[in-house]
Amino acid sequence: MPNRVLLIEDEPLLADLVALNLRHHGIDVEHHATFETGRAAILAGAYDVALVDVMLPGGGDGFELTRLARGAGLKVPILLLTARSEVPARVQGLDAGADDYLTKPFHMDELLARVRALLRRAQSAGDTPRLALPPYWADLQSGLASTREGELVLAEKELGLLRLFVQREGQPLSRAEMLEEVWGMDAFPTDRTVDNFIVRLRRLFELEPEAPKRFLTVRGTGYLFRRG
Repeated sequence: MPNRVLLIEDEPLLADLVALNLRHHGIDVEHHATFETGRAAILAGAYDVALVDVMLPGGGDGFELTRLARGAGLKVPILLLTARSEVPARVQGLDAGADDYLTKPFHMDELLARVRALLRRAQSAGDTPRLALPPYWADLQSGLASTREGELVLAEKELGLLRLFVQREGQPLSRAEMLEEVWGMDAFPTDRTVDNFIVRLRRLFELEPEAPKRFLTVRGTGYLFRRG
């Protein structure tokens, strides 16, 4: 079955362009243009990703729609679309429960990349809830892990990297890919940020962190994961 995206956007030309591009890439799209119709749709809970405009006609905004979805226990990944680029607005969206935030005007390739990333994260977390790295393990849903440092809860980005590595196991990943898919909308991540997190994962899950067998360096590219 193709992935289903819910698009809640009141600008007709933008909505048509987004829907056209998503459908061109084999993704089903259901479009709503008001808060009221969008609320009924998102609470139906039948979508793989929701793209939600912040400013909507009809009695509410995208922040409220996000809070309603999370309050109903829905885990659908939500990407907020807005012309408001200031940090407080982004923080408000994340606090409401959004997974990502894209500022208008945006390039369609970036939107498609973010949608694909959200789909992969959701699929990875759902298909492989527990990752065995004997004698250690990590729950990819909750973040609870048994590591060289004992039992702990992984930080958000550590968990995001693990999910990405599992989804792309055996395939070299560039630092740019990891930054795009795990850090996404964060303001100032760098290649060094990725390197530091890899060091951390090695310290947690490698039998010998200085001679890694699971989180491997691919010279000139980035990193490759295998369970070992």
